[in-house]
Order: sequence, then structure tokens, then C-alpha cells
Amino acid sequence: MRPHRRQQRKPRAQGHPVILFTIGETTFAIAASAVNEIQSLVGMKAIPHRQFGKVRHTLEREGRRYWVVDANIQFGMLPTHSSRVLLLNESPVAVKVDGIDRMTEIGRVLPLPKAFQGDEQNWYAGLAVIAGRVIPVVNPAGFLSHHELNALEESEIRKAPVQETAEVTA
Repeated sequence: MRPHRRQQRKPRAQGHPVILFTIGETTFAIAASAVNEIQSLVGMKAIPHRQFGKVRHTLEREGRRYWVVDANIQFGMLPTHSSRVLLLNESPVAVKVDGIDRMTEIGRVLPLPKAFQGDEQNWYAGLAVIAGRVIPVVNPAGFLSHHELNALEESEIRKAPVQETAEVTA
């Protein structure tokens, strides 16, 4: 009788957890570590100034204000029906999306082809192949630049009511 050899399992390749979200018919991925939480659109407040077309709302969560980026406008897509907002870590940015597909792991992020030009190079961290489909992996820092965040903060400061102070006469 031959001794039975145990089959050694190959160690599973360490994947990168991502959240798949949709905008219209398009699926995107974002690193799960970049998302603090996923919420409904309840509590969003419209902002009156339109100087930043992709930011039309703010959202308050646990005493923190988020600037809500409309993903349709960000990626140059036709308007759709959004139902969720991704609150990002490390910045006061939230992203309004149509829905959440699922959480999964990707083996690696492929570099962007040279066809991706201009802003697209900031929006995307690369591409991933999931179940035979090519999915753009978004760069969380690509939603609002430091310049845009500073300008939004400045617009809020200018909009804040001015406190009156008593004039001192000599």
C-alpha cells in the first residue's frame, strides 16, 4: 500500500479589496481602504454656488462636513439616478454614485493605457480585470484637488455671516 501524500495547497495570492460601484451602465472600482462608509443620500444639502459644477451638495456626518462630488459630472457621463454616497477616508470628500455592486478582491491594478489623457490620468489609478471585464479603478485623490478643496472652503468662509462688533469711540 502506498502512503497517501497530502496535496499542498498553493498560497493564495494576496488580493486588494475593492468596492465595485455603478454609474449608469458603467462599473468602477475603488480601494476599500479609501472608503470610510457608504450611506444613502439622506441629509445632503444643496449648495447655492455653482462655481464647482461637480460639487453641488454637502453632507454632515458625525460633526464632519463632506463635499459631495457628483460622479456623473466627474467622469463626463449623462445624468443618472444616484442612490448612494461613498464617504472617503483621509479627505472631506464624498462621491455620489448610482449603487454599490459588491466588494471583491483584485489581484493587481494594471497601468492606464496611453489613450487615457489629461484629467483621466488623475481620475484613475489603473485598470483591473474582474470576471473577464475591464474595470477602471478610481484614484480617491482625483475627485477634488487641494486647490479645489481650498477654493470650496474659501467660498464657505465668504458665505458665512459676518459677526457685528461694537465700535469703540475714543
